[in-house]
Amino acid sequence: MYLCHLPIDVGSLRQVVGAKSADKVDVFSGGRESPELEAKPAEKPSFESLASTFLKLADVRMSETQKAVLRMTAWLLRFHTLTVTGLADQVSRRGSLPYSTAKWNLHALMDMGLLVGGDVRKRGLQASLTATGRMLADHLWQTEE
Repeated sequence: MYLCHLPIDVGSLRQVVGAKSADKVDVFSGGRESPELEAKPAEKPSFESLASTFLKLADVRMSETQKAVLRMTAWLLRFHTLTVTGLADQVSRRGSLPYSTAKWNLHALMDMGLLVGGDVRKRGLQASLTATGRMLADHLWQTEE
């Protein structure tokens, strides 16, 4: 078993937290005795900060395959009217992915709220990206290496 010590910046404090001592250190208190007495109401985040955070989080947490499928989906749906099954077929052919991988990743995008379309109960519905899905796809196109 490997133990690591992680430096954690907490405001002006810097504490080294080991795996065994992590549960003993309250990194959110900033070393103050009663944070609830000094707490200030949080400001409401702006749309820009929320969007920026969302895009960064999605970029880090999505697999490269999910990103590629989302980009391909956005491109295909600009020119074609497809069901999720038809979309999986086209993503598979054009993206050189196995059909099952394309279908699985499209369903993952649906679970994330980035894509809507038919399912087992609602067959034949047209697939489309949500506004969030389009925004993320555009971001991924712009940042593609």
